[in-house]
Amino acid sequence: MKNVLWASALLATQLLASSAYAQSQPLDKDAARAERKTQGTEAARAFKPGEGDPRPEAKPRTSKADRAAARQARKPAGAEATLAFKPGEGDPKPEATAKLSRADRSAGRKSSRAQVATLNKQGQLPSYGDNYGGK
Repeated sequence: MKNVLWASALLATQLLASSAYAQSQPLDKDAARAERKTQGTEAARAFKPGEGDPRPEAKPRTSKADRAAARQARKPAGAEATLAFKPGEGDPKPEATAKLSRADRSAGRKSSRAQVATLNKQGQLPSYGDNYGGK
């Protein structure tokens, strides 16, 4: 009986505490929203060191001709940079491999298949199940 009484007392205490600490809604939602909005705009416009200036200084616009001239001036350097070798990225132009004729490729395949067949007959290749790799 005592256990049931203690459990119900704890439950009632939790219910009362949760309702007491529940947040009440503001009476005037529009006024609260307006206040939060002004605080947000002030926070966004206030300069904080380390974050940069949220309102950068205005610069005069550059004409299309000036932009085109600057682009043409940068173009050769950019093309040269893309063709230059950069260690750590690998060689962008791999060495050309010798082109083999169809007959040479066929002879190479036949010789490697013959080697595999002889190794298989000697029992040096493991068997991975029925018809593994078969056609």
